[in-house]
Amino acid sequence: MQRRSLVYSVLGVAIAVLLIAFPLATHSLAQRSTSASPPLRNLVQEFDPVIMPEATAYSVFTTNPDTPHQVWYRISGGDALFRQRLRVFVENASPRPQNQLPPESALRQEITTNAPTGWFVFPSETGIFTYYFDGDHRTTPNSPWENAFGLKVKRTRFSNGNLYELGFEDQASLDDYNDLELQVAIVQPS
Repeated sequence: MQRRSLVYSVLGVAIAVLLIAFPLATHSLAQRSTSASPPLRNLVQEFDPVIMPEATAYSVFTTNPDTPHQVWYRISGGDALFRQRLRVFVENASPRPQNQLPPESALRQEITTNAPTGWFVFPSETGIFTYYFDGDHRTTPNSPWENAFGLKVKRTRFSNGNLYELGFEDQASLDDYNDLELQVAIVQPS
């Protein structure tokens, strides 16, 4: 009887450890940081910046579900009056309407600064995926996070993907779109 209790206790502890460790391991494998740059090749076209005064987030998505793709991103800086936050979501689905984010369960990273970072890289995937980049701000350490008031997007097309330069605005006056700046690359050979 004591041996059975001991076995059940050990099994209970092992199950508890697995239940705690698996979500943590899955989250930590969602992306990795690197000093390398995205392997974009052969500049094809640079597009003029587009201002999106109503946007609070931006999404990039796959264009060919049969070809593997990889998404890279980094905070490149920012000149902000307020505290900044970047949240990155990934969903195995087509894009949602503008400013509609996936559920919190799709959140893969949250960075609460606009200080430059190294590149973060998601594992290579095949299929329909959408990656959401949400820029928020708050005026004090204890105030709630608020959505950006708009963003500016500049796209550069390469032979094997696109580079997006995003600039979020944290004031309703929409002055400079440089409060939280990031670069996002989706590498997907044609």
